[in-house]
Amino acid sequence: VNYPSHSISAAPMASTEGHQEYEEEKQIQSLPKERGWASRYLYLFQGFWCPSTHIQGVNSFQNHFQAKHNDVIVASFPKSGTTWLKALTFAILNRHRFPSLENHPLLTSNSHDLVPFLHFIFHGDDI
Repeated sequence: VNYPSHSISAAPMASTEGHQEYEEEKQIQSLPKERGWASRYLYLFQGFWCPSTHIQGVNSFQNHFQAKHNDVIVASFPKSGTTWLKALTFAILNRHRFPSLENHPLLTSNSHDLVPFLHFIFHGDDI
C-alpha cells in the first residue's frame, strides 16, 4: 500500500481514516508472521496467531467495547464446539421469546449469525 508523505486536508475525516489505516498497516507489518493455511499469512498478535483481517476488529473491540451489566460473552477455544455453545446460549437467553420450536431462529439461521464473534461486530465502519 502506498501512503503519501503528506495529506491534503480537504476532508478532515478522510485524512483521519487514512492515518488510521496507515497506523494499522504499520502495526501489522511490525508483527512476526508465518505462512497461513486459511489466509496468506498469520500474525502473532497479543499472543495469538491470526490473519490480518482480525486485527482491526480486535483493536476496535478493545478500544470501544463498553460492557453492560446484562451482557453475556461466550468464550471458547477454536474447534472446541463453539457453534454448539453459541446455539445453546442463544436458545437459553431467548427461551421466552421463542417458547416452541415452531419458527425458531436456530432452524433457519446459523448460530454464528445469531451470536456473532465480537471482532466481527467491531470490524469496519459500523462500530
